[in-house]
Amino acid sequence: MPTAGGNQSPHDVRPKPMATRAVLAIVLSAFSTSLLPAQSTRDAYVIRNVRVFDGESVVERRTVLVSDGRITAVGDSSVAVPAGAQEIAGEGRTLLPGLMDAHVHLPLFGAAGALQQNLAFGVTTAVVMGTNQQGMSQVKQIEAADSFDVASILTAGPVATAPGGHPTQMEGGARSGSIPTLSAPGEADAFVAARIAEGSDFIKIIYDDIASYGKTLPMLDEATVAALVKAAHARERIAVAHIGTEGQARGAIAAGVDGLAHLFEGTTVSPDFGRFAATHRVFVIPTLSTLYSGCGKSDGPSLLKDADVMKHVKPQFRSLLEMSSPPTKLSCDALPATIRQLAAAGVPVLAGTDTPYPGLTYGASLHRELEHLVNAGLTPTAALAAATSAIAKAFRMNDRGRIRTGMRADLLLVDGDPSKQIRDTRNIVAIWKRGVRVGGG
Repeated sequence: MPTAGGNQSPHDVRPKPMATRAVLAIVLSAFSTSLLPAQSTRDAYVIRNVRVFDGESVVERRTVLVSDGRITAVGDSSVAVPAGAQEIAGEGRTLLPGLMDAHVHLPLFGAAGALQQNLAFGVTTAVVMGTNQQGMSQVKQIEAADSFDVASILTAGPVATAPGGHPTQMEGGARSGSIPTLSAPGEADAFVAARIAEGSDFIKIIYDDIASYGKTLPMLDEATVAALVKAAHARERIAVAHIGTEGQARGAIAAGVDGLAHLFEGTTVSPDFGRFAATHRVFVIPTLSTLYSGCGKSDGPSLLKDADVMKHVKPQFRSLLEMSSPPTKLSCDALPATIRQLAAAGVPVLAGTDTPYPGLTYGASLHRELEHLVNAGLTPTAALAAATSAIAKAFRMNDRGRIRTGMRADLLLVDGDPSKQIRDTRNIVAIWKRGVRVGGG
């Protein structure tokens, strides 16, 4: 489906009928309604007697003070609170860092609407995994403004791929010339330099011939992937790889990438995959929601039945939940075992959805992704870290992802205890971005 860069979701490679493409064009239309800040960044407020998930662990009965858009104190009841600070009850509630989605794509029209919906679900930061040159200016403007009514973003910009490789097969991509390509290791340095000049915050590499979807496309060789990684690192940028098979995952890891933008479908996984990933110090964004959808296990029907979820889903994004992926022979049987391997080996697992995709929608699907991670073997606390501190660390966002003094006050307050019952992340009481309350349940 079109994104702000014109790229489809990386796993959205199956042929679509014209009717489906028409619906996608409608649901990704522009949306401009704003969520107005209810307070200024300078307003001080205190959340008392709240359970705090600080990005790594849970501490009971904390007092959290916020002022000037930052967390200014975290402690017990003895924290000094300035006169006039707003009091917010924390009893029976949990305060978390604002959630993050480590893998999204934005519509060419209506990017603000997508990011508003993310924010309405407590997703205060989204990592945009690919934008073409046509949409790059829009995305960078959103990123620079960091407005209170939309989720913050950082972006990969145009992806690195071979001539004729994924995603140039997407409608208009190759014809418009909006997806730059490269063919050999010697072209990597100039390619990366050009992407950074355009504003790429990190480099995304396509190392997938999409053969598992019934059509084989050209793919970069491992030497070129390694050269891209070297060029990115020389410019202090990380490099992540889109892969489609375990073999491709191993090749990308061996080439030095910092992370994988997906896991892979299949009936089995090699018993040493987790250790291999750990040895090479990579992180992994499994995108279970999208992989399960591709395997015929869409979250769409259950989300559509949830009234509390649907009241925050904008009309133009509802149709995505009503869609289903075309039938395939893909299997997701090995995914839980793969997640357990990664967790046991200490590999950082990051929560990402690959929204938009049939059966997924902005924000709501991140909460479902957390549930999938827990069902696959992560503890609820590890899943919460996967959507907060782990993403911040992997993408070098040093000002967020934790609740501690000096950090941005990107915060999510929920009823209940998601460190015990992960579904409690849906029980939204309030959301703050840079200290400003912008929405909530």
